[in-house]
Parts: sequence; structure tokens; C-alpha cells
Amino acid sequence: MEKSKKKNYSPLEAILIYGVICLFLVLVIVPFIMLLAGSFSDSKIIEKTGVALWPKGFTLDAYKFVFRFPQEILSSYLLSIVVTVSGTVLNLLFCLPVAYAMSRRGFIWRTPVTVFFVFTIMFNGGYAANYILLRNYLNMYDTWWVLIVPPSGMVAHMILLRVFYTAVPESLYESASIDGAGEFRIFLCIATPLIVTGISTAAFYAVLFYWNDPFQAMLYSDNLVPVALYLTRTTQYIEFLKYAQEHGFAGVDLGNVTIPERTMVFAIAVVTTGPMLCVFAVFQKYFVRGLTTGAVKG
Repeated sequence: MEKSKKKNYSPLEAILIYGVICLFLVLVIVPFIMLLAGSFSDSKIIEKTGVALWPKGFTLDAYKFVFRFPQEILSSYLLSIVVTVSGTVLNLLFCLPVAYAMSRRGFIWRTPVTVFFVFTIMFNGGYAANYILLRNYLNMYDTWWVLIVPPSGMVAHMILLRVFYTAVPESLYESASIDGAGEFRIFLCIATPLIVTGISTAAFYAVLFYWNDPFQAMLYSDNLVPVALYLTRTTQYIEFLKYAQEHGFAGVDLGNVTIPERTMVFAIAVVTTGPMLCVFAVFQKYFVRGLTTGAVKG
């Protein structure tokens, strides 16, 4: 039996390959470094000279405005963390059984179930119908449940997980059935542990969605303010302060307060994406593997 030979690249090929990789890394990392530098820079200097790879006129003014009301932003962070964790878990609890059922060839309702869920992607009742349903019939309006339950059961995640379940060898299901395992036990103890990569990928997408979605709270709540909505309102608040400062609104006395309009955008982006970078650092091994699994069989 011949041993597999490792391919040797010529110096020119190695330079081209590593050159492309380094270029890609630069294109990814440099904008983030400039984002950080801009958030710590003086807004007036940035307005004149633009953003660089290092802070210009180092200052924390942008972050002072973002955290101007620490109690409110901490409450928003707590709400977002609870909603994101609960929503991600609930989403997986909904998606895993449906994806497993859609992947089983012996399930007679496999095609109708798949068509039913895919149909909801293309057609839905719209915001008005959802508003009436959530407020008048389910009594979820302005509760934490309205941020958690309606977005759960994402069909795209069902289809993603279905691909992973389909990749599980049918012989494992047959062996488990012969040994006396029921369908629920096969799903829970055999199929699901084999698709940890897919579960991690779906969970990562769900975390991103719940964390970055301000519209659910904006449409179906009066008092709940997750971090994405809070930072959006902060931007609007800064714009109002600047307009009031320029036009001298009666009753609005800002004195000599300098509003870091330019650097505020960078600071808000850092505050919003910072936790997601930590999450990606944890999930990245499974996330990369999950994107490639199922693309090539065999």
C-alpha cells in the first residue's frame, strides 16, 4: 500500500498562497484596528484628518457619552444577555426535532412538513397580523417573551441542521432500531450527539440574531430596551443634542459640552460587537467546521 505523499509547493506557489492569506488577514484586521483607534480619538481631529491605525488625540469622550447613563446600559446588557441565551436555547429545542424529522427517509410526512416550514420563509402574515396576535391573543406585548419566543424556530436553522442529520449514516439508525431503541432515543442519544458541529453553527447564528436585533423590541414593546435598540437611541439622542446645540432650543442648555459625533459611531460599534467577538472566539472552531461539513460527502 503506497503512502500518501505530501504535496510540495514551489517557492513561487508558496509565496502566492501565503501572500493571498496575508492580504486577506490585512483586509480583515486593519478595519477593526481603525475602528478601535477611531473610538479613542478626538472627534474634531478625526473630522479634519480622517481615521488612522492609532488614536489621534487620545480621549475617552466617545465612551463617556455611550455610558452617560450606566444604569440604563447595564439594564440593556442584562436584558440582551438573558434574551440571547434563552432565545438560542429555545431555538435549538424547536429546530432540532423538526430537522431530525425532515431528515428521516422513513417519515411519511417528511415532504409536507418541509414544504410547510419553507412556505413560511416566502410568505407570512406581516407585522400587523403579528402585532395583533402577540398583543391581543398571546398577551406577550411588552414582556420578555416577545423578544424570545417569536424569533425562535428559525426555518433556516432547521434546514441547516437537516443537512447534518442527513449526513449521519442510515446504518446507525437501523442498528439502533434492531437493538430496541425508539425513535426519541435514537434522536436524543445517537443522532444529535453526532452533529455537535451543526448545533454549534446554528447556535452561533442564533446568538448573532438575538443580540443584534432591535426591531422586535421596537415593534412589540414600550419599555424593553435591549442593547442594540439602546445604542440606536443613543445615536439619535446625540443627533438631537447636536441639533439643539446648533439652533439653541429653549429649555435645552448644553453649555460648552462637546459632542463627539464622529467618534460616537466607532464607540457604539465597539460596544455592540465586543461581546460577539468573545462568542466567536469560543465558537470559531465549530463554526468553520460547520460551514464545510456537508459540502463534500464521502
